[in-house]
Amino acid sequence: MDEPLQPMEPVVWAKAFDDPDWQFEIKWDGLRCLAYAGRDDVRLYGRRGSCWTDRFGELRAALKGLGQVLDGELVVLRDGRPSFPAVMRRLHHGEGPVHYMVFDCLFADGRDLRQAPLAVRQQELLRLPASPFVHRVEAVAGAGRALFQVASESGLEGIVAKRRDAPYESGKSALWRKIKCWREMRCLVLGVEEAKGEIRSVRLGVEQDGTIVPVGSVGNIGKPAQQRLLRAVARGRTYVDVAYLDWTEEGSLRHPRWLALAPPP
Repeated sequence: MDEPLQPMEPVVWAKAFDDPDWQFEIKWDGLRCLAYAGRDDVRLYGRRGSCWTDRFGELRAALKGLGQVLDGELVVLRDGRPSFPAVMRRLHHGEGPVHYMVFDCLFADGRDLRQAPLAVRQQELLRLPASPFVHRVEAVAGAGRALFQVASESGLEGIVAKRRDAPYESGKSALWRKIKCWREMRCLVLGVEEAKGEIRSVRLGVEQDGTIVPVGSVGNIGKPAQQRLLRAVARGRTYVDVAYLDWTEEGSLRHPRWLALAPPP
């Protein structure tokens, strides 16, 4: 087998949907990882082929002897939810236990399963070891909208839809679709950064217990919105609506996206 393989990746999809030919899983906000769990050793690789074998000793011990090539996501949990900053700290500084959320099996006992349907490949995951660090990702058949609602209400990143009869194809494939949960917030404009006559970013804050707390910045603002924003800022206190995926551990909005200038409170 090629090592490391290029993983299969979902395309972005606009809306959650229901379909009996598809299954739906929680999208775990972490680091993609392929695990080559051989009979004698375990090798771990990131999405772009980086070797992580020596960085996650708890997974090597748990997966040794399994005889499978697995695909999944490495996460570090904070208050029961995955934290991307925390898993990055674990990768680079070794801080905190990591969990391997496994959702696919590409090889088992020397058999290449990549052309087998997803439902068949995932049957192999029933062999995963009983370990506090290794978890089989559960799937819901058909009911994507209900799972998306659960993910949204739980503050998770979103869901992934997968054709149940799909083979495993390296690279982007519409047979897997990711639907992200975006949340919205009204923020106070703390400042505007301009360059060459255009707004590059807007510094944002929120009011907490009478104090203004910075929460990061947002960019990619269309030109008509830029002019309206500058006029509003010149008049005084200004609020804007933004969408975001999560919070960083530093207290900033993660992946903020401009929505609109908000009316005065």
